[in-house]
Amino acid sequence: MEAVPKPHPDAAVQKVAGRWMAATVDDALHTFEEKDGSVSEVGERIVALVDGARTVGQIVDVLMGEFDVERAVCEADTRDFIGLLVAKHVLVLE
Repeated sequence: MEAVPKPHPDAAVQKVAGRWMAATVDDALHTFEEKDGSVSEVGERIVALVDGARTVGQIVDVLMGEFDVERAVCEADTRDFIGLLVAKHVLVLE
């Protein structure tokens, strides 16, 4: 929870037409959607909160104030989502 996520140095992460998107060095374009294809409000919020200064724990704290979710669930889901973005070379952890 003390790790600090930040955009991968070889990725471009930005808001395009109101949606967060990431382009990675492997020419993949990543959007943040639910399994049904709808926009993931939480996923996009996590990406918006990644500023290279906040820890994962601080991101969870912000999410707890904005969404009705149990802390343990929020922590696990946030770690999993950030881990997925690290695996896809969208983010790195320091």
